[in-house]
Amino acid sequence: MPFPRITARAVLGLAAMLALAACSTDGPTEVTTNPDGPSFYTYPSAIYRNHVEFGAPSGSSTSDVRLSKNTHYISYNCSRGGPNWVSWNLNKTHYGDAARSTSFYSDGTLPTGCYRVTTSDYTNSGFSRGHMVRSEERTWSSEHNKQTFLMTNILPQYQDLNGGPWYKFEQYLQTQAQTNNKEIYIMAGGYSYSGTLLNAGKVAIPRRNYKIALLMPYGQGLAQATSTSSIEVIAVDMPNITGISTASWESYRTTVDAIESKTGYNFLHLLTDGVESYWEAR
Repeated sequence: MPFPRITARAVLGLAAMLALAACSTDGPTEVTTNPDGPSFYTYPSAIYRNHVEFGAPSGSSTSDVRLSKNTHYISYNCSRGGPNWVSWNLNKTHYGDAARSTSFYSDGTLPTGCYRVTTSDYTNSGFSRGHMVRSEERTWSSEHNKQTFLMTNILPQYQDLNGGPWYKFEQYLQTQAQTNNKEIYIMAGGYSYSGTLLNAGKVAIPRRNYKIALLMPYGQGLAQATSTSSIEVIAVDMPNITGISTASWESYRTTVDAIESKTGYNFLHLLTDGVESYWEAR
């Protein structure tokens, strides 16, 4: 059963009503939050760390347009009509009670000459619009949630992947952020492309989707990643196929080294060599 979210605004309003009912002369009750405890309510503000805290994935690409949003950072491939990779920070302050957006949007910040994918490019294609940054991870405000519905954050995914092990890993990371008080740095994308949606030549379809998550205690970042025990890295590599809706996300665990060899990207390169080599091989 999901935990109910109690907004900070609702807590403050209740405190004010209780104070009035008691006719207190001591002023309103001060409502505080514990930044070190689990969070299942909306924080007064969403705190975003550096979305490429451990280095933007480096590597050659035939088309690489960098797009910096306040909710995530994108390397976009104009020739494929989708992101090469998306990188973002995740913690408990990013969850709230904002409603899920009802529409997908073309990204107007793409340069002239770069095709702006529309939601209709996916219509009747047999593929879901697969979020890289999950909608639920940006529910502090409706504007933040809307940014996850930009088509530059989307790759074609079969629904068995999108609603199966991919979703289950998203849920796992949500638990780590909210319940276990983790600061998480995530990179996700696709590789091994074959064909385009509706054979229209606009949106290429990846055979594989990967995600790399680096976990630390809340509030920490590169400066605290000084030893192998100061971080944890989880990497998954999932096939974009049907028939895997009941599969566990754990069955697709892999190493960062393996993903690097298949994508040509260098991840987490701002870590010290010893820490990087240790975790990328695990």
